[in-house]
Amino acid sequence: MVSDTENNPTTHPNLHTDSVQTEQAPKRRSVWTTKQKAVRVLWSTLGRTLWIVCPGARSSILRLFGGKVGKRCVFARNVDIAIPWNITMGDDVFVGEDTILYSLGMITIGDGCVFDTKAHLCAGTHDMTDPLFPLTRPPITLGQGCFVGFDAYIGPEVVLGDRTKVHPRSSVYRSTEPDTVWRGNPAKQVEPESGQAQGQEGAA
Repeated sequence: MVSDTENNPTTHPNLHTDSVQTEQAPKRRSVWTTKQKAVRVLWSTLGRTLWIVCPGARSSILRLFGGKVGKRCVFARNVDIAIPWNITMGDDVFVGEDTILYSLGMITIGDGCVFDTKAHLCAGTHDMTDPLFPLTRPPITLGQGCFVGFDAYIGPEVVLGDRTKVHPRSSVYRSTEPDTVWRGNPAKQVEPESGQAQGQEGAA
């Protein structure tokens, strides 16, 4: 007597499944145009070479590739800038060694900002609500006179108020008010010491 399992090919344990069609995941689309891809290749080859051999012309090299850079800006040798035309920078900015400006989205930097070694600004993420996890490019904005410490991280869509200071190895995921100090991961605002606060009140 033949069992129901043997008569039903869909439930047979030895059924070869190569013929069964499986649903393919939809392909992800690039957010970059063909022209932008070509310029990115030029930036990562020719631009990077010029960056190394012409240290005094680094601001001009960024401008050549579409960046907006103010006067008297200083860039270390090993600075990683993803998309130069997404950089807008004021005057007297210092960008330290191994700093990453991951400018998939716009990064705007005010006058007099300082980036210590290995500082990381990440203007790019993915839409976690979409099964395809498409790339998103939220901007980052730094006001005037900000300081980003050693190995500190500034996340997408963050706005640092003027003269914000970020401690080494801190990670900032939300916007800050001017004249504040942040520390930790996630970074929290550091309250001024009582003596300093009283001094400020007395001066007022």
